[in-house]
Amino acid sequence: MRPQRVIAAVLWAALAITTSARAQDGSAHEGAEVTPYLFLGSNASSGVGAAVRWPLPGQFSLEVETNYRASEVSPASAYLSLLFDLPQIGRVTPYVAAGVGLDQYTFADSSSGRQLAVQSGTALSVNAGGGIRVRSGDSWGIRTDARWSNGLGARAPEKWRVYNGVMFGRQTR
Repeated sequence: MRPQRVIAAVLWAALAITTSARAQDGSAHEGAEVTPYLFLGSNASSGVGAAVRWPLPGQFSLEVETNYRASEVSPASAYLSLLFDLPQIGRVTPYVAAGVGLDQYTFADSSSGRQLAVQSGTALSVNAGGGIRVRSGDSWGIRTDARWSNGLGARAPEKWRVYNGVMFGRQTR
């Protein structure tokens, strides 16, 4: 199975599980927030992505995120993260985040003829970071998020990215 299909399957499975769990308590779609974004990352990589966040009891929320890096051979990643909201200051809500996901990466490898070849792989990765959400109205706002991620494996890279996006969805807190 191709790595892109594995990432897509994980993303859709997480989406189905969280939507099903929210539907059982009668609050499906209430408070769901979608954030399309642009990002800049380590090694001058940039790209686009989207995050979907569902509030959980208390200050927690669950987020499914995927992005596409324009400057790399193996460009896709998908994450499932848990977010914790810090005390709100006016319209600004700071938060911290941590999660797991699948990350595609490339690396140079020398063949027996001493020529370099580009290889690609997919690794389980962990991420941590945080950001702020700024509400501009009942149904939209802006969001900035910074994350560090580290692939688990000998050649999986450590990297970071910062994104800015526009949030769509009703405010529940």
